[in-house]
Amino acid sequence: MAQQLAIVIMPGSHTQIGELARAAEDAGFAGACMPELTNDGLMCCYVMAAATEKIRLITWIVNVYFRHPWLCAAAASMVQDVSGGRLTLGLGVSHRPFMQALGIDMGNARDKLRSVTVALRKIWNGEMSIGVPARKPKTPIPIYYGALALETARLAGEIADGAEFYMCPADRLRKLANAARESAVKHGRKASDISITVGLPTFVDDDLERAYDTARQQIAFYPALPFYNRQLVKSGFETEAKAAMEAAARGDRKAQVAALSNRLVDAVALVGPASRCIERLAAFREAGAEMPIIAPGGPDTMENTRRLIQVFAKAI
Repeated sequence: MAQQLAIVIMPGSHTQIGELARAAEDAGFAGACMPELTNDGLMCCYVMAAATEKIRLITWIVNVYFRHPWLCAAAASMVQDVSGGRLTLGLGVSHRPFMQALGIDMGNARDKLRSVTVALRKIWNGEMSIGVPARKPKTPIPIYYGALALETARLAGEIADGAEFYMCPADRLRKLANAARESAVKHGRKASDISITVGLPTFVDDDLERAYDTARQQIAFYPALPFYNRQLVKSGFETEAKAAMEAAARGDRKAQVAALSNRLVDAVALVGPASRCIERLAAFREAGAEMPIIAPGGPDTMENTRRLIQVFAKAI
């Protein structure tokens, strides 16, 4: 039986998005994941739906603070119907520094995640009305949570259909996956009702040291975000996390990059020759990831993503 694997399609032109999603589908990938950065994640999934026939379309993630649940429900329903039932709605809360910069008060982020999920399901079930009929999807839409904390993993196990972890060492992933599944059972569900994914920044290069250097440059800003910093501390990288946060606070980019040890990079990313990266996937699968997600590192180009599609097609 083929092992499931997904890949992140970075937002670009609608032509690029569609072409890369189709290339991933043709290579046998189970999912195409769309981040929401300077784009609309659901709109980009609509584009991917039009270019593909069978690959799962996964928002990775859409921000619950950017849309009213009614609009989110309507947009997700449209993508679900156009794609023939292939959408997975990944929801998340982003990060306080980003939300504060936009003037958004996050309040209690987990409470927000819960309330939006409840509202979406009520809208899709016809239990919430604004005087006009809700757009109901023809097939149910799975909801996954972008999660870093154990409490969010437990919330996913309680009311969601899956979890999207990221920058997560294998040992930490095992804890989060177990917490989600135990929570599912506690709330009268099956452990198998919650699907586990993990995003892996990926830097394929035959020169291992150069790959480490590229990876450090690319992922150095994550430890400067409080949520990720706490996850790294809890994963045994307190020294690196503290040094990176302090460097970021004083605006020392060079020190922020240098704070990340090779050990940390190896724990959260796939780095080095293709064979080494493919081999490392096993540790995350063994830790509970049913569908690892390849997140292209290095040049943000179509060529780089196409190359990774070709490399990791061998791991399917």
